[in-house]
Amino acid sequence: MAGRRRGLVWLVLALAAGIYAVQLARWRPLALQGNAPADGFTRVVGAVHAHTTLSDGGGTPEEVIAAARAAGLGFLVLTDHNNLDAAPLQGYHDGLLVIVGSELSTTAGHVLGLGIRDPIYRFSGDARDALDDVRDLGGFAFAAHPTSNREDFKWSGNDLPGPWGLELLSGDSEWRRANGFVLARTALGYGFNPGRALLGSLARPSETLALWDRLLTQRDVVGIGGTDAHSRVQLGKRHSLRAPSYAALFSVVGNTVLLRAPLSGDAVADTAAVLEALRAGRSYVAVAGLAPPHGFRFEASDGTQRTAIGEHVVPSAGLRLLAGGATPAGTRLRLLRDGSPVAEAEAALDEPAATPGVYRVEAVVPGWDVPWVLSNPIYVFDSAAQAARSQRAAWPSEPEPPQPALLLDTFEGRSVFAPGHDQTSTLELPLLDPHGGLAGSGAARLAFHVGIPSATTPSPYCALVDTTPRDLRGRQGIVFSIRSDREYRVWFQVRDQNPASTDDDGQEYWFASVRTQPQWRRVAIPFARLRSINPRSDGRLDLDKVRGIVFVLDRGSVKPDTRGTLWLDDLGLY
Repeated sequence: MAGRRRGLVWLVLALAAGIYAVQLARWRPLALQGNAPADGFTRVVGAVHAHTTLSDGGGTPEEVIAAARAAGLGFLVLTDHNNLDAAPLQGYHDGLLVIVGSELSTTAGHVLGLGIRDPIYRFSGDARDALDDVRDLGGFAFAAHPTSNREDFKWSGNDLPGPWGLELLSGDSEWRRANGFVLARTALGYGFNPGRALLGSLARPSETLALWDRLLTQRDVVGIGGTDAHSRVQLGKRHSLRAPSYAALFSVVGNTVLLRAPLSGDAVADTAAVLEALRAGRSYVAVAGLAPPHGFRFEASDGTQRTAIGEHVVPSAGLRLLAGGATPAGTRLRLLRDGSPVAEAEAALDEPAATPGVYRVEAVVPGWDVPWVLSNPIYVFDSAAQAARSQRAAWPSEPEPPQPALLLDTFEGRSVFAPGHDQTSTLELPLLDPHGGLAGSGAARLAFHVGIPSATTPSPYCALVDTTPRDLRGRQGIVFSIRSDREYRVWFQVRDQNPASTDDDGQEYWFASVRTQPQWRRVAIPFARLRSINPRSDGRLDLDKVRGIVFVLDRGSVKPDTRGTLWLDDLGLY
């Protein structure tokens, strides 16, 4: 009897699996009903946040580009970790516009940097440094997968300054958040219809949207959707599985940008137009696996003037918010003000907007938890409120670094610092430049060449090293003046005595990164800002046991085979 029951259970499970497989195989994105928007914008669908073999992706850049073309995308933003090595591939590839950014790993989570040029220096890993770098490289930033279940991925930099935005829907985070049943169902259905199987793993990103709404109470915050495509699942240390495919991932979640003119075929102009729309929030996140995303619209109108997604408008008695367009049958349009629902309608929404606030729309298809569309907001505020919001999003002015209270080295004729480098790198001697400092004074000169890593020399470096034992209690930090022939990053280190340390000679290395430039500037580094990556760190820099002050250029601060010169003057304490 028990055997018959087990057989019956297996039969029922097999029938259910068969029905599910047939449903998946027959699935097609839902048809749109209604009129396409006639607002004068050209809608272009693309994917942001994809990785290749230039970092931890499973496919070469060429394979990823081919998959994006197969998915019918208009643009693709590659974001390999901590590099822009795919930059030579920027431009058009058989109708697909390829844009190269980077995903920066930081102390506060991951940052997507878009619209940035490829620097000589490396990104430091510090979250504030990353946001500063993205800004100064001409780009704009988004916190990637901000509410990820992985602590090292989760964004903890909500108090950091600047106009950075949020990745609202991340394919990587969603499957990590899914339960075992959902993952098993996705794996079962993947062979029958990969895109539809992945679609079933998506849910409304409630935690991320709650974070977004909290930030939006203070300043404008642009939201994007991220595929976070890797096409690579690690199986142990040596093996990985090429799944899910890039084409399947690109078919599920994307961004629709509203352009003021159609793409022209000019890669430079079109890249600027797409990036400008993403930067301004003139876009919406759409689950293209549910339905084609090009038919949605959301705007404000007072009868004479239209205000698009991402823009500001002054509240007035005649101002109305309009949403709809071409949508799947039964689509519910939910209007939220400051994160709270204020109206809902099917297919078309028309609501007054006399009350100031941040207005956004979620379009939900019956039977699905994940919204089909998450719009960026329309900001309804008077000019004073808009100015206050802009001020809160602005970069703070940098305080004037203090003058040194005690000079450790003026580099006039002699120095406590000595050169250091590995066998593949070089430092030009003499180390002192008698007239290279501030106002023609003496300075330390690092004319360096950081070598190329090899099996025998994996970490080439050049350094200025002072091994004088010091007791720095009562001091707040180090201050110095620095300039260089080009922009570089250089590590500043303080090494303290720590017998439990796994670093050299029982010393623990505490460090921060400094970005140099051709003009002299004074830099102050508080000791409290220094961090250690030592797994045996006690979490405390012992200022009474300082055994070294070091400036280092290595593969973590500049690209291998980099040559250049920097000058250092008036090193002191404050």
